[in-house]
Amino acid sequence: MNEDSRIIIEEYCRAHRQAKKGDFLGDMVKMAYKKKGEPEEWRAVRLEQYISKEEDPEMKKALEELNAFLFG
Repeated sequence: MNEDSRIIIEEYCRAHRQAKKGDFLGDMVKMAYKKKGEPEEWRAVRLEQYISKEEDPEMKKALEELNAFLFG
């Protein structure tokens, strides 16, 4: 996963700490750093939902890279 994408997602998480999306994405980035096994299927589904609804092209690209890194 590209370091720039991680930074984009982490900045979003810091700015949206109280939001479900920010909390979820923060957990996903932590998983990407640790990369122990494959995350649960429900996480993949939720990440796909966030990707499909994302309007910011830079954030969308970052989420797609996170998805590819975690779920192949």
